[in-house]
Amino acid sequence: MVKSLGILIVSGFSLLTAQSGLASSRVKTDVVYMKNGDKITCEIQSLSQAQLSVKPDYTNASIQLDWSKVAHIESSQQFVVTDPNGVISTGTLSGDSETKTLKVKGDNETKIIDAVNVVEIDQLGTTFLKRLRGDADLGLSFARSNSQQNLTLQTDLGYQSAEYIFTLNTSSQFSSQQKTNDTNETSVKSSGFKQLRESNWYAGGIANFLSSTEQQIALRSTVGAAIARRQIFTNKTHLNFIGGLAYTNQKDASNASSPSRNNSLDGALSVQYNTFRFDSMTFNTSLWTYPSITSAGRVRLTLNQDVYYKFLGDFYVRLSFYDNYDNRPVIGTPSNNLGATTTLGWSFH
Repeated sequence: MVKSLGILIVSGFSLLTAQSGLASSRVKTDVVYMKNGDKITCEIQSLSQAQLSVKPDYTNASIQLDWSKVAHIESSQQFVVTDPNGVISTGTLSGDSETKTLKVKGDNETKIIDAVNVVEIDQLGTTFLKRLRGDADLGLSFARSNSQQNLTLQTDLGYQSAEYIFTLNTSSQFSSQQKTNDTNETSVKSSGFKQLRESNWYAGGIANFLSSTEQQIALRSTVGAAIARRQIFTNKTHLNFIGGLAYTNQKDASNASSPSRNNSLDGALSVQYNTFRFDSMTFNTSLWTYPSITSAGRVRLTLNQDVYYKFLGDFYVRLSFYDNYDNRPVIGTPSNNLGATTTLGWSFH
């Protein structure tokens, strides 16, 4: 089971690698006009967290521009543009410095949005891979005194089209030490949602998986249907709520005191909060709670807190804290399995 989750993580990392090769394939004929009079000819890659990511011909990496200091942009390429109401528009881009608006010209309609209200801009690629964005990071540590070794690998993938949003987040921690058994903690969280009538409401499904030697879980699979709402969606802060029903199947590890396979119907509730500062710190918090419907009184939750610090182009340092809680754990194992990691990573748009 752990091997299966490992394959999922490797596959996600392979997609990241493939995307990196495609990221610079588009011609760099877009133009960004800054409020101080500068003009940058480049490839506009994305707008996220109030940062406009662009790639000029004369740089080896993407550079981030403060969106509040951009006068207007021009591009004949196709983009997906999102405003605070969750309304998504697709088309070419042109701006007006006088009215401070962004014009999105599509095949069937043209929309004009106040530039200050633009929350996200993403390239509308012609293939699935070209629409992906994400990051990957790795952490390694070694202690000579007891030959302790720790490896952490984390990946995030996101996809957005005019109507659909898909996310995949993976995290694995492996540890080995003399005279003790090796341990590992692997989690995979994925979701896919479709926007409902140009609103802040989305409908779709979730699929979350966990394997933990500390809690003697060979594989816990949670799959279900859910409704999501973007409660706050601005250039500085995102707050999302998710609620639904899920089927959970848990297989205990073979070394558990009484290995078993359990099935249950659970509620699935989540709060996801992101806030950020330009070209500096990003704080991401994700809390999933699973109150059981068929096993009265049982509650599980997973908490992830990530802090990102960008230090060079698309490179960053991530400090992560996680906690997997079960008020009815496998006999002889702790209710909480928590930990913290520090990793070095790279992101792409």
